Amino acid sequence: MPAELLPGLGHLLQGWVVKKTSSLAPQRLTCDEVEQLAAASIETLAQKALGEAHQEWGSLADLTQGWIVQRVQGTAPSVLGAEDYRQLVRYALECFTQRDSGTELPSQETGTSVQDLIANENIDENEVLPDGRNVRAVLMEDPFYFAREHLALSL
Repeated sequence: MPAELLPGLGHLLQGWVVKKTSSLAPQRLTCDEVEQLAAASIETLAQKALGEAHQEWGSLADLTQGWIVQRVQGTAPSVLGAEDYRQLVRYALECFTQRDSGTELPSQETGTSVQDLIANENIDENEVLPDGRNVRAVLMEDPFYFAREHLALSL
């Protein structure tokens, strides 16, 4: 079911070849593994939004601990890092955001990203937070900033 909530995730990860442990040979992701990544991406999105992640990348880091991934043929494999986790969580956020607004779901081909959505928002370039940081820059760095602030004030 999580993969149904994140359509196109399999396409996003189609080039990945993963070596999960030193005793297993590298292999492409299976449908079950894509399903697990979808579920972990959704869980991590919720954990980050609610500030409940026991580590920076929550369920995604737990699921992929020790994985060595070759993302594109001809490139050197490496462990998954913050940028990989950010891409998966961002994709989940885009799917939910666009599903709720009734617009077309994002795909790798359209190049829709959280940064694109933020860039399209009507945010004054000179708008700053009370601490002096630029609002657009804060949102580009952390799309969940205002969600966490709102939740903290609501509790």
